[in-house]
Amino acid sequence: MTGGDGWAAACSGDGPPTPFLALRHSRLMANIREMADRVTGYGGRSTPHLKTHKCLEIARAQVAAGATRATVATADEAAVAFDAGFPSVLVAYPPVPGERVRALTELTERGRVAVTCSGPEHVAALAATGAEFDVYWEIDSGTRRLGTAPGPPTAEAVAAAPFGGGVRLRALMTFAGHAYAATDAAGLAAVRDQQDEALESTGAVLAGRGIEAPVHSVGVTPLARVESGRAHEYRYGNYAFYDATQVALGGPDAAECALAVISTVVDVPAPDRLVLDAGAKSLPAERMTTLTPGFGLVDGHPGIVVEKLYEEHGLAGSAAPHGLAPGDRVAVVPNHACTAVNLFSRYWVHDGASFADTWPIRARRR
Repeated sequence: MTGGDGWAAACSGDGPPTPFLALRHSRLMANIREMADRVTGYGGRSTPHLKTHKCLEIARAQVAAGATRATVATADEAAVAFDAGFPSVLVAYPPVPGERVRALTELTERGRVAVTCSGPEHVAALAATGAEFDVYWEIDSGTRRLGTAPGPPTAEAVAAAPFGGGVRLRALMTFAGHAYAATDAAGLAAVRDQQDEALESTGAVLAGRGIEAPVHSVGVTPLARVESGRAHEYRYGNYAFYDATQVALGGPDAAECALAVISTVVDVPAPDRLVLDAGAKSLPAERMTTLTPGFGLVDGHPGIVVEKLYEEHGLAGSAAPHGLAPGDRVAVVPNHACTAVNLFSRYWVHDGASFADTWPIRARRR
C-alpha cells in the first residue's frame, strides 16, 4: 500500500497526539466523483448512505456531485443530510411507535422523508402520525437481517399494510449484506444476481395484483463495481472512504482508501512484534470477511498484521524486518471505516502537505 497524496506526510509527527482519525481530502473527493460517475453509468440515481461519515462537509460534497436524496439510519444523520442541502432522505431503519416515529414525523417538516418498512405494523406506525411518508419495502435477498421473503410472501405483507392518506408505497429495496461472505468475483456476482432477481420477481408479483412500486433500490459497496444496472437507485456508503475490507474483497486498490487511524509505535518488544497506541477504542475489532488477515492495513508495511486489540494497545506481528522504532507514526486503514468513524468525534483533514482543517462527526452515536 502506498501513501499516495498524504499518508506519509500525515505520519510526519506534525499532527495532533495519536491515535486520531485522518482523512485524505483529495482522495475523498475523487472517491465521491468516481462513484457518482459509476452510478450514472448504471443509469441510476445515487442515494449515498451517510452512516459511513456522519459529517456535514462530506454530505455537502455528495450534494455537489449530484446526489438529491440521502440514505440515513438515524434522525441525527437525517438532520445532517437536510443541513447539507439534500431535499429528501431515506431512513433505512424500520419505524416503531414511540420516540423513533416522533423523530420521523419531525423530519417531515424539513423535507420529503421515505422510510424502510418490512411489515404491516411498520406502515401502521407511520399512518398513525398523519404525516406524509414514502415507503421503501424491504425484501430479504439472502442476508437474513430485515425484510420479507421475495415474491408472494412480500406481496401478501404489502397487501395487508394500511397504505393510504399520506403514506404511499414508493419502492422495493434490499440490502445484500451477505456479499461480505463472498471470497471471489464469482461469489459477488452470485449475490448481485440474487438481489436483482429478488426485486424483479417481487415487482412482477405486485404488478399482477395491481400494486405499483416504481423504484428498485440496492446498495452494498462490495457490489458497486459489478452491478448489472438493473436497479434504479444505489445506496452505497462506504465508498467515500473505503477500508481494508473493501480492498480484501477485490474492490478498490489500497491507495484509494481515504481514511486511516494515525497511531504511534510505543514498543518493539521483539524483531517480529510491535505495539501501537491504537487499540479497540480506535480500531474496530471486526473482521467482516475472512480475507482480511488482521484488524487493518498498515500503510507502507504490507508485512505487518495487527493481530490483537486491547483497549489502548494494538499488538502487531511482522514476518520481515519492519524498520520501525518507538515514536514512529503509522497510518492504519481500518477493516470497517463506518464503525471506526463512530469511535472519534472529528476528522483531521490532510491536504497532501499538512492537516489543514478538522471536521466534526456530527451524527456520531454517543
